[in-house]
Amino acid sequence: MLNRSFVFVCLFSFSGLFGMAQTSENDIAFGLNFVKNEYNGDYGNAIFDFKKPLFPAIGISLSKYITSSFDVGVQSSYGAYGYFQPNNDRFSGMKFDASLFTHYKLNNGYIFKEESKLSPFVSVGIGMAAYGINTLIDNSGTDPSLDPTIITKGIDIIVPFGIGLKYQLTGSISIQYQYLYTLTNADNHDQNKGPNNFGPNNNIPNNPAKDAYGQHMLGLIFLFNEPVTNSDCHCNYN
Repeated sequence: MLNRSFVFVCLFSFSGLFGMAQTSENDIAFGLNFVKNEYNGDYGNAIFDFKKPLFPAIGISLSKYITSSFDVGVQSSYGAYGYFQPNNDRFSGMKFDASLFTHYKLNNGYIFKEESKLSPFVSVGIGMAAYGINTLIDNSGTDPSLDPTIITKGIDIIVPFGIGLKYQLTGSISIQYQYLYTLTNADNHDQNKGPNNFGPNNNIPNNPAKDAYGQHMLGLIFLFNEPVTNSDCHCNYN
């Protein structure tokens, strides 16, 4: 299921970007990210909880300069996703997500100078997420120590939003940290459904809200074109 979903979401996302980025004057940047996934749902809340086991992922992004205030693009990630407590309140799987996004940049000449090397931004997007079995842990998805394992059926609609900070190291390379909190339209991938059900050890009631997740993203941003030095400089986009 995840393989078909992966191809579908990739085609959807990247066709959207390249359809509007095929001119010589469009400034394009590529990002490579290390991602930490954080679950928030029926079993508990791991947002900004660094004591829980790490659920790592890798991510990529492509973005296009629109104005001094806005960039648009696509970003995606693939990696481990789940939650762990030292009892049966746990699940583990893999997650792929991809979204279209826009960034509102604060180094737009109104808040910070456009030529500032430090560029904070606010991000919002919409996209899809698909789920699969973590084959590094359990090839069959039936390991009783991971019961319940992740439910892989269905593709979620996601709405990621968050903040970020980028620092320009050279004319074409920047380092960037971004935190995204992502809302989903589903509440079943951790095998818990509805506000009146309980976890497998019968002591954790379900959260009536839909499942959500957070992502810490640390990465490098590479410009395909060297920034110009005149008054139309686009050197501080993401």
